[in-house]
Amino acid sequence: MRFLINKDQLIAGISTVEKFVPSKSTVSILSGIKFHIEDDVLHLNANNLEMGIDYKISGETDIIDIQEDGSIVIGSKILSEIVRKMPEGMVEFKTDENIALISSGDFNMKLPCFDAEDFPEISKIDRQECIVLKQGLFKEMIKQTIFARADETTSRPQLTGILIDYKDNVLNMVALDGYRVAWRYEEQDPEATSFSNDFKVIVPSNTMMEISRIFVDDDEADFELYADKNRVEFKTENILISSAILEGDFIDYARVMDVAPDTVVEVDTTSLQWAIERANIIAREGNKNNLIIFDIKNNTIEVKADTELGSISDKVLCNTEGEELIIAFNARFFIDALRTIDSSKIKLSFSGSTGPCIITPVEAENHKNLILPVRLGDDM
Repeated sequence: MRFLINKDQLIAGISTVEKFVPSKSTVSILSGIKFHIEDDVLHLNANNLEMGIDYKISGETDIIDIQEDGSIVIGSKILSEIVRKMPEGMVEFKTDENIALISSGDFNMKLPCFDAEDFPEISKIDRQECIVLKQGLFKEMIKQTIFARADETTSRPQLTGILIDYKDNVLNMVALDGYRVAWRYEEQDPEATSFSNDFKVIVPSNTMMEISRIFVDDDEADFELYADKNRVEFKTENILISSAILEGDFIDYARVMDVAPDTVVEVDTTSLQWAIERANIIAREGNKNNLIIFDIKNNTIEVKADTELGSISDKVLCNTEGEELIIAFNARFFIDALRTIDSSKIKLSFSGSTGPCIITPVEAENHKNLILPVRLGDDM
């Protein structure tokens, strides 16, 4: 194998794939990045067995000069650190048996390599059916849901992932942890999918975070989503990300969001968020649930926190309909949800002091959050 490549492009490729290299693994070859040339395309691969990536650089561009096909696997950590400190300009890669010879100007380096034949393949799906989506929109949907996933201590590991549920030409993305639910959905053009049936997969949160890091914010940039019963894959023009999926089920998120409210509040998003964040400064130090209280009446939400460290009362003007209400919540859950909402106003729907709060942007019905209250006797 032999090629020359622009240093900046090499860094861009390594930076993209190295996050898929496991920090620790009993399989030594997984600590490396696979360089593979075929059909005048350089592929950079990394794989941690849960998720893998194939990053392509076409030889038809002037940033790379491909001279000889071949494959090698080079240890990621040393390669990444040294490449960033190499001279500017073109970098030459060539192989001599199991040694990679890397040079740039007066700089020369030899690194041992793994046998590329032992590197696990990235793609494992028969990619015949797909749905075409926008990268920017998908990133936004991840941001608006991923915070509500469960942590690794949960007894239900499927809740550490994000549900992608495609049905009736609507793409739903859902995360929940047993105390809150974040749901974002978007109608899709039927012409943009070749799936013959609806599908749902639970994607590990690590995969979704990497997708959010790699995808561009451009609303015109497309990608293709493929899924089967074991894996899900995300394919852009030059990147393929393949991931295992999590087994298990989610609750009927649409049903739990269908709450008949006793109290409805319409309020300025920023004003409520700042009031909660101020109250949380007291609440987070004084009790295990970051407890804050909403006292809702007469077109006002009074946000209160009372601990040994002090007390706060902060009134926010709003429009209220229905019954007066005193209800308590974990402030952190509310802050997480409000930070993902772009609308200037939100609607809060309550079903009594023990029922959930449903948060919906006034300008976007396709983004909903559910937060369960804290029973006042549990934390006082």
